[in-house]
Amino acid sequence: MGQVATRWQTPLWLELAVILLLGAGLSVAMNMARAEPVPWVVDFAALDKRDALRRGLESIEPHAALTMLGKPGVVFVDARTAEEFSMHRVAGAKNLPQEAMYGDLDAAAKSLGLTSEDRLVVYCGNLLCDKSKELAEAMRTAGFLYVTVMREGFEGWLAVGGPTEGGA
Repeated sequence: MGQVATRWQTPLWLELAVILLLGAGLSVAMNMARAEPVPWVVDFAALDKRDALRRGLESIEPHAALTMLGKPGVVFVDARTAEEFSMHRVAGAKNLPQEAMYGDLDAAAKSLGLTSEDRLVVYCGNLLCDKSKELAEAMRTAGFLYVTVMREGFEGWLAVGGPTEGGA
């Protein structure tokens, strides 16, 4: 009987490792080739800002908002509930709860003395709160020309030492 020559076989684990490495390399290359690559580490603040700009909303950091406080035509609008507003708020802010956008937003804004020419700085509780973004978008749609969102909200305002009113 003749001897059959055996071929050297690559271990299965090595083949799988090569396939995984090739797949990962192709994934990285395809991501880098995209117009808007998927980030390796999610920067929620950057995503939030890009989303606001896409909706036509400008955003502002609390430190920059602090420099605007008290300037003519600048009005801080608190999108939180009336209870939250009465407890603690930005000094001089007006309360227009986010829920007002489901009713007569124009009437609610006029009752606060807001005009379409005012520079509105809308805020809510913190970075994770969407009330300010939703209200700001509704106000832009209603014809308010200068609407800015303070993304870090009231917590960011406190962090930069902005003046407040109400309880602690």
